Order: sequence, then C-alpha cells, then structure tokens
Amino acid sequence: MDIKTNEQLQKVLIEHIGTSENGIAVLDAKDQVIFYNQAFLRAFGLQDYPVYKQSYDDLLSWMFTTGVGMKAHTQKLDEWLAYIHSQYRSAPFRNYEVELVDGRWLLMTEQLSPDGEVVLVCNDVTLFKQVELALQKAQIELARQAMTDELTSLPNRRHFMQQLDNECQRAHRYGHTTSLAVIDIDHFKKINDGYGHPTGDEVLRHFAGLLAQRLRKNDVVGRLGGEEFALLLPETSKESARAVVSRLQQRLASENLEHISPGFRYTFSAGVAECEPSPQFCCADWMRAADETLYRAKAAGRNCVMVYDGSC
Repeated sequence: MDIKTNEQLQKVLIEHIGTSENGIAVLDAKDQVIFYNQAFLRAFGLQDYPVYKQSYDDLLSWMFTTGVGMKAHTQKLDEWLAYIHSQYRSAPFRNYEVELVDGRWLLMTEQLSPDGEVVLVCNDVTLFKQVELALQKAQIELARQAMTDELTSLPNRRHFMQQLDNECQRAHRYGHTTSLAVIDIDHFKKINDGYGHPTGDEVLRHFAGLLAQRLRKNDVVGRLGGEEFALLLPETSKESARAVVSRLQQRLASENLEHISPGFRYTFSAGVAECEPSPQFCCADWMRAADETLYRAKAAGRNCVMVYDGSC
C-alpha cells in the first residue's frame, strides 16, 4: 500500500469513526479515556461530562450519581463498581449487553490491544431486546397457563400430579412421612342448580383462596377438576394431616360468606392417605387411597374428614 492510499484510508476511517452511529471509545492502559465519538456520549448521556482523560471509574461514578447511562441494579456504588471490575478486561474480546436507565439496551464489544488499550464499541439493540423480552414473557405465561387452573389460579391436575409423583419418589428415597388429602365441596351440584353457575364459580374461587392462605411453605394445593381439590402435605403424618384439614373445616365454618349470597354456607369432605413406604406403592395408588377414603367420608354424611386405614 503506497503512502497516498494509506493516508486516504486513515482519513476515511477517522471520518467514519467520528460520525458513526455506533458509539466508540478508547481507554489507555491506565483506563483513562483517550478517544470518544459523539455517538458514545449520546449513548450513555455523557454530553455534559468532560470525558477526555477521565478514568473509567470516574465515568461510572458520574453516571451512577447523576442517574444516566448504565442501569446499576444496586443502590451501592461500591458494589456496582466491584461487579464491573469483575467483568472488565476479563477477556481479550467479549460481547455483553447493557441495560440503560432510560429503558434502552446496548450491545457492547470490548477489545484489548497488546499494549493494554481497551476499545469499546456500542450499538443500540433496544428493538431486538424488546422483542426478545416479549417472547420470554409470552413463554413464561404459556408455561404458567399450562400448569394453572384458569378459574382458581391454583396448580391444575397435571401440575399437581407431577408434584405428587415427585414427593412420592422423595418419600420412598428418604423414608419421609408424607400425606395427601383429597377434598370435595359438599352438594356442589345443588349450589350450581340453586344459585347459578356464577355463584358456583365464586365458591370455587373462595375455597381455593381459603386453602392457599392456610398452607405452610412446602405444602402444595391443586384443583383436580370440578369441585375436587387436593392437598399435598410433606413431612406430615396422616393424623397430623387430618388435624390440618379439620382446622380448614373450622375456618370455613367461621367465614362470612354474605358476599356470595345472604345466609350462604357450604362445607366439604376429605379423605387423607399417607404415602406408604413400599416402593411398589406408586403415585396412582396414593391418589386412589385418598380418593376412596373421600367417598367413605361422603357416604358417612359429608362435612367430615376420614383417614385411610388400608381397607378401601
């Protein structure tokens, strides 16, 4: 390449860097800014800051205290700087995304020279990031819908049965005591026939809320379908599970249900079964034992809790 061509190329490159829509900055081996273009200033809101010869930490600190540029995700400057330092200069070349306080996103490239300079290049990828985040949100919502009962917002039958199967295997593996309660609202058909399906739906939502509010952290509640619900109670014997469900009955009896209908009351029946220690006792056996015990409770007059005794 001759001298004239080389000079022409340098001129073109310098003009391009200066007017580029991509933000570009160069830091020396001591991390002081020795070059920047206007796009870099605009990207990080640094138009009012004397960038030249400032240290990288000074830039970051000014952005943090002024509330412009990169979003810190922490309220402590020293924590944020420590995080930046853990990533900065960590590889000869790296790509990373930066979220800005005004909602924009930048794709950054950081390249180290053999003499220790750092070249930073950023371009706006906000539109692509918004699409990506929207897709992620949609996927999360679809996954939630696939596992959630639409009316009550509880785990649906499929999701609950997955949890039940996991707990059954855990109980066998570690020898833990775990109980299952299958619960059915008494005379629910009469509620629908006498008060209408909207009232029936309100009852289901009320009962779901009652169950969810009274559970411990590791307990799982789900709607199996119709007016039938289930409680998974890890680390709980069948007698303790009976006590838990009986307290739910007492709580329901004390509820003010005037918002559903004046003078309205309802009850439920439940069958409780403990996961048996035998590896041959599977999730389906466990559900069957609790379900058949529920039928015994309903046959005994409803509004009661019965415990599986192995005779079903």
